[in-house]
Amino acid sequence: MKLSLQARTVLAHLRAEPHITSWTAEGVYGIRRLASRVDEIVAAGYEIKKTEARDRRGQRYVRYALSLAQLARDEPIYAPRKRITRYTGDQVGTAAALAGVCPCTMKKFVQHLMELTA
Repeated sequence: MKLSLQARTVLAHLRAEPHITSWTAEGVYGIRRLASRVDEIVAAGYEIKKTEARDRRGQRYVRYALSLAQLARDEPIYAPRKRITRYTGDQVGTAAALAGVCPCTMKKFVQHLMELTA
């Protein structure tokens, strides 16, 4: 799995330093969504530990660090996470029509899905 430039920057920081926080990520690298970049790294198969801490004013923040096992390896420990394919309503409708599904059945199916997710 190919990492974005920001995710590669975070990973390089974690290999060189013991941890990273959102303050460091934004102040040094201009990365504003550190948690998203960490999730991207984890999805690629790397093991990252998350530790909650409090500053002097009592505000919580999170420190991210590579696990000891991950530090010992250059490549990811785990297999990359599979991406979930998302389909639009038009794509589902087209597939249903090609499969010969009655439009009224499809309408009931969509209504049932909407009830489940409400």
